[in-house]
Amino acid sequence: MKKQIIVYVFIAVCVMQVACNKTEFLDQKPNSGIIIPTTLTDMRLLLDYTQVFTFSPGLGEMAADDYYVLPANWQALPAIERSSYIWDADIYTNQQSVSDWSLPYQQILYCNIILEQLEKINPASTELTEWRDIKGAALFARAFALSGLVQHFAPAFDSSTMTSDLGVPIRLNTDVKNYSQRNTVKECYDQIFSDLQTAVPLLLPSVPPIAKNRPSRPAAYALLARTALFTSQYAQAKLYADSCLQLYNTLIDYNTVSTSSVTPFDRSPQESLYYSQAISSYTILSTISTTTFVDTLLYNQYANNDLRRAIFFRTISGNNMGFKRGYTGAITIFTGLATNEVYLIRAEALARLGQATAAMTDLNSLLRNRWRTGTFIPLTAISPADALAKVLVERRKELVWRGLRWQDLKRYNKQGQTTTLTRLLGTSRYTLSPNSNKYVFAIPQDEISQSNLIQNPR
Repeated sequence: MKKQIIVYVFIAVCVMQVACNKTEFLDQKPNSGIIIPTTLTDMRLLLDYTQVFTFSPGLGEMAADDYYVLPANWQALPAIERSSYIWDADIYTNQQSVSDWSLPYQQILYCNIILEQLEKINPASTELTEWRDIKGAALFARAFALSGLVQHFAPAFDSSTMTSDLGVPIRLNTDVKNYSQRNTVKECYDQIFSDLQTAVPLLLPSVPPIAKNRPSRPAAYALLARTALFTSQYAQAKLYADSCLQLYNTLIDYNTVSTSSVTPFDRSPQESLYYSQAISSYTILSTISTTTFVDTLLYNQYANNDLRRAIFFRTISGNNMGFKRGYTGAITIFTGLATNEVYLIRAEALARLGQATAAMTDLNSLLRNRWRTGTFIPLTAISPADALAKVLVERRKELVWRGLRWQDLKRYNKQGQTTTLTRLLGTSRYTLSPNSNKYVFAIPQDEISQSNLIQNPR
C-alpha cells in the first residue's frame, strides 16, 4: 500500500467513532490527530472492535460447491459474485479494492500496533494477567487473519513445493517502509504456528460464555489443530485437538435445538470457541437469501432422523432448499472455530494415522448429538481408509456453510482425492478442474499497483 494510505490506517482507531462511545479513545474524530492506544483499556477496546475483528474472507465459500443459483438470479447478482460463481479468470472486473484482502491486513496492522505498544508498558502485578491475555489475543488474531489470507490467495500446502510456492506478504510491524514482497507458503504457515504457539500460554484457559470474539487458549489450540490439518501434520493436529478438547469439549445435543426456527442458534452457541463471520457484503452468503439453494446431492445425504437436515436448512420453493442462520445467529455465515470442527479434525487425523477405532469413537461422539434420540446407530469402520471416508463425508455435512469447503477441496485435490466442480446456467456449463490455478484468487489490482506484488496466475 502507499505510505500515506498506511499512515491513515495506522492511526487506527481515529476512524472508529462508530464503535463505542464509552471512552475518548474510541470517540476521537478523524481530524482530532494521531491517536495510538497506550493503555491496556484502549488496547482491549481495539481488539473488541467487532466491525473489524469479526470478519474473514468469503470468496472461497462463494466459489465452493455447497450451493447453486438459478440463471435469472445469477444475472441479478453483483459482478464479483457472478464471476466467482463461474470461476472467471477476472472475478473482480473493475473493482480495485477487495475486502477479502484488505480487511485481514487491517486486522494484522491493528494487532501489530498493539504488540508494539505492549512492549512499552511495564505492567503492575495487578495488570499482568490482562497484559498477557491482550498480547495472546493480538497474536491469535494476527494468525487468524494470516490464515484466511493464505487459504484464499495462496496454493494449498504441498511439502514438495512449500519453499517455492508464493504465499502472501507477512507483516509483523507497523513500519510502512519495511513491507515485504510475498513470502513463501512455508514461511506463512511457520508464522501462523509461531504466533499461536506463543499465544497459547498467554491466553486465558476458559472460553468466554458470551464474548466469543475474545480469543482463549482452547481457541488457539483449535486454530493450531486446523492449521496442522491443512499442512498434513496429522500427529500434531491430533495433539492440538486433544489439548483443545481437554480444556473445552462441549457439544450441543441437537434434540434441544428448534427444528422449525430459522434462527436455531444465538450468537454464542455452546460449541463456539471463537466468533468470526464471512464478509457480509456478499449477497450469496446471506442466510436469508431466497435465491441461494443448497446443493441437491449434498442435501440428500442427510437421513430423515439426522436433525441437521431440519436445523441447517429450510424450504424456499418446491424442492429448492435454502440455508438457515448458523452459529452467528445472524444472516452472515459462521467462519470461526467450534468444538464440532475440533472433533472432526481429531477424527480425521486419527484415521490418517491408522487409528480407525479411535477415529470412529470421535465421529460417533459428535453424531449421537446430531440424530433424533433413540435413532442413531454408531458407525463402524473396517479399515483406516474406510474410517477416513466416513469422517470426510460427515465433515462436509457438519461444517456446511462454514467457510471451510474451499480449503478442503484444495487440500483433497493435492492429496489425490480429486473433484471436478461443475456449474450449470441454462445451456452454459462451467467447470473447475482439480488443482486449477483458479483455486488461488487473484490479488486485488490496487495492491498490485501499489506494492508491485507478483500476481497469481489465473
